[in-house]
Amino acid sequence: MRLLFLAATLATATAAAQRVERSGPCENPERYDDYGGSPDLLISKELGLSVEEVDAILRAMTSSDRADRVMAALELKKSAAGSEQALRQALWSNHGARNAQIREVVKIARRIMKNEDAESRGGMLGVLLAMDPQGQSHGEGTRAAIRIMGMLVSLNGLDTMAGYKVILEFSGRHAGVFRQEIGKMLVSNGMKVIPALVYGRGSKDKELHMFSVKWIRDMGNPRFGEQIEQIESPRRLAQLLEAYASVNELEAVEITLSLANHESVFVRNAARKCLEYYGKNVKWSALRTFENTFGNEPPDGTEVGYWLEKLYEHWDSERGAAAMVLFSEGLRAHAEGDLGRMEARYRLILRDAPMFFRRHEMAGGFLDLAAAHEKEGRIEEASQASLMAFRVAAPNTDGKRKAKARLDWLEAETLRAGGAFDEELYRRIAQEDPANAGASNWVEEYSETDDGTGRLVVKALEISLVLFLGALLLYLRFRRRRS
Repeated sequence: MRLLFLAATLATATAAAQRVERSGPCENPERYDDYGGSPDLLISKELGLSVEEVDAILRAMTSSDRADRVMAALELKKSAAGSEQALRQALWSNHGARNAQIREVVKIARRIMKNEDAESRGGMLGVLLAMDPQGQSHGEGTRAAIRIMGMLVSLNGLDTMAGYKVILEFSGRHAGVFRQEIGKMLVSNGMKVIPALVYGRGSKDKELHMFSVKWIRDMGNPRFGEQIEQIESPRRLAQLLEAYASVNELEAVEITLSLANHESVFVRNAARKCLEYYGKNVKWSALRTFENTFGNEPPDGTEVGYWLEKLYEHWDSERGAAAMVLFSEGLRAHAEGDLGRMEARYRLILRDAPMFFRRHEMAGGFLDLAAAHEKEGRIEEASQASLMAFRVAAPNTDGKRKAKARLDWLEAETLRAGGAFDEELYRRIAQEDPANAGASNWVEEYSETDDGTGRLVVKALEISLVLFLGALLLYLRFRRRRS
């Protein structure tokens, strides 16, 4: 549990730092593992699989036992988060077969899929896993195909820009034998994959460019507006804007400008950076928006940058006013003891304005909510509320220390319930939050138990010593009598 708390806190802090530095299109997106725009919320690479762990799973995927192969393929898919670059390294390694051998096995698998229900067989990977990787005729090609397809499926399941980039760049490897499977896998993700395909369309690699154009066309060449409507994740929407700006898609300018006032900070930041990238091509859209917003033309002698700056100030002030209304409602709900309504208001604010200037005042409310959840036995909800308190509390304050102590308390109680009493953790909780009577009681009880045990040991030693001395005196007296 502690690891999950720390990982979540680290991911949030990292994402917050990246929002400033990582939004908008990059000059050379191909240099970056994820094209360099707004980042996905990734699991730390330290928590992902290592190259050695990937290799061990791949070996199990080519076992002589089919059940072992299937279990290994499932393990790779479930454990792939944060492993994009380890999988990339494994994909580009030597798979022990020639292209012709791999192509022959893929052809056999396609024939099987054509004659049978592909879905019931688990697609191409399912068919390959059913084939004998130790067979004499096609063993080498089968082993290579299983390894490659297993990694491609796992990467595709991550739905990250880094994962899609690895897949796209691999599409031409081994003389393009897996292009058909890769294309079908990617488009099965719908609009979520479009940003990666747009980046691919703008690639200097002609094969990758044509591959991306082909599969966008196979998706029906959806209009930019359709793509916007069908993408639910704010991060992916930001990445879509950045991808189109990177290829200088001027038809996207007007919609990008409208999204510069989006409710999500990710989308707003990306849209505003993209407009800088488009430069003077924004002029007419910005002029119309300025006139419609303020009811008059911009001052003489001003340029596009000034118009956009005034629009952003106006939009942000309106959004700030709405946030203050929600904040006041949240404070009132907290005072009235309606913690559910309080949480709903605070979360709305933090969703749209993560750096809201009075967010530090929310920490006490989230801590009260955590205590209420814990009292009802809802430990997972209590941990989430405690983590929110830790995130919003100002550094080096009682709120920050109490939130950290609450996270430690939930962990300590979970460990104790599992039979592992962590005395040091309870001592730290009692020190950070003296009001936590439970931690103080456990420390006191442990100390008393420890002292009582110590006294028993001393008493036992004393009794043993007396018995020993008594026996020694009897022995000496007996010897003197005999003498």
